[in-house]
Amino acid sequence: MFTLRFAFGLVLIFASLGGVMRALEVTPAEANRPPTDAWLKQVLSVGSNLSWTDVEHASIDAAKIAAQGNRTSAMGRWLQVAQWARLLSSDQRQVTNRWVTAMNSARLGHANIPRDFPVKNEALSALVSAEFVAAVMTSPDFSSSFFQSLTPYDYLPKVLRILDQIYLSDPEVFRQYDQLALPIALIHDVPPPPHWPHGQVSPGLVSRTLPSALRVFEFWVKADRSKMTLHRLTNLAASELKFVVDAAAPFDELVWAQQKQRYTFANLPRAYDAIAYRTDRIERNEYDWLGGTYDLPTILAVGGICIDQGYYACQIGKARGVPTLLFRGAGMDGRHAWFGYLDAQKKWQLDVGRYEEQKFVAGVAFDPQTWGDVNDHELAFLAERFRELPRYRQSRAWLQMAREYLREDSIAAGLAAAKKATNLEPRHVQAWDTVVVAERAVELSESDREFTLRQAARALQHYPDLYARFQRDAIMVLRERGQTSRADHEERQLARKFNSDRRD
Repeated sequence: MFTLRFAFGLVLIFASLGGVMRALEVTPAEANRPPTDAWLKQVLSVGSNLSWTDVEHASIDAAKIAAQGNRTSAMGRWLQVAQWARLLSSDQRQVTNRWVTAMNSARLGHANIPRDFPVKNEALSALVSAEFVAAVMTSPDFSSSFFQSLTPYDYLPKVLRILDQIYLSDPEVFRQYDQLALPIALIHDVPPPPHWPHGQVSPGLVSRTLPSALRVFEFWVKADRSKMTLHRLTNLAASELKFVVDAAAPFDELVWAQQKQRYTFANLPRAYDAIAYRTDRIERNEYDWLGGTYDLPTILAVGGICIDQGYYACQIGKARGVPTLLFRGAGMDGRHAWFGYLDAQKKWQLDVGRYEEQKFVAGVAFDPQTWGDVNDHELAFLAERFRELPRYRQSRAWLQMAREYLREDSIAAGLAAAKKATNLEPRHVQAWDTVVVAERAVELSESDREFTLRQAARALQHYPDLYARFQRDAIMVLRERGQTSRADHEERQLARKFNSDRRD
């Protein structure tokens, strides 16, 4: 485990948008409508003399008015403005400290991440241009994707600098491809780990460094505009595009794949079997690539084992603008690797090369945003694509409203908003978590809290890791109530259920 830390220099804090701070108010009529671009641009103008805190508080007040009238669209948009204002006013040192703590807690540190992060005593807004700020704050779609995608493991100073750089290189192209720019920034905030894209090839043969974020953006824009991609990249969500722009193969190999290996959606699975399986390597226990070159043409020419088949197929898919995942797994008879891809109907096919007779139960794939593994329910959520639906976006808006209420200790209002979020989308895990926290804060009875936890478990019963988590929390409440025997019985049942489901 690699522990991260940070250092900082002393500079003046950037405190306001202009000069002297003054209050900002939004009328009820304005609050019941989403903020207009004209209003935002006026607020953000140099002469407005408003602080980020003014913008944040006024936007939250407007969101509350919209919430009272059940105007979800307006409420959500005002909350986006408030989130941007709060984020941009955040001190770089505090942001970095929180990020380091989160990374260390999740054990996501690795040898390729710098051990020190020098930051200034400035707000995050000092890292980006006013033009970029205006562009993203006036874009509801980008704002929605940005805050939906953000995790505690994203290094915000670097993410914002990358986005600003891409925007300033060509603002019009950024507006058209902002969903492409976002995952590039989220991936390039820290370098990949030493065992990426897989651990069976030496670092000398496959670079563990990424090209510049701007070059990556330009490459994929060019590929899309020249119709070299099977999916139109402007039609994919940022959550899907991150499995395109994380390509490990260098640009020249991706161009080779685009020009020489013209797979379609229908025959992309054949890319896996296009690599002749080297049984001689298995017989010699050569699980690592020992050749002098590890590039796509060479792998195709000389063959490989399953990890090479999966790697090759993934890079071929990415070259054609198809999101792909490389799975590494183990079953009863050894290691295996396969791949998944997003097909023409935007449905994930996750078992290409996964042998049914071997009963491989579990596989892991890199999440390039965190360089950790994609967990079980995240894979299921990706496949279901419900997070692209309007009801989920509405659920997210009400969850954010709940969080704002809870920040100011309006617990009852926060609980009501969080429950509304779960009603809109029962698979919204963070909304259930917020309901649980709020119920404890209002000192709801233990039986009522147990009921909520079991509701959450039922809503998430198709996702074993989430179902088990909420069931275990319900069992803990049983223990709080003194029902030890029942808790012990349910704990044994839960253990038997998940042990019997495993075959590895």
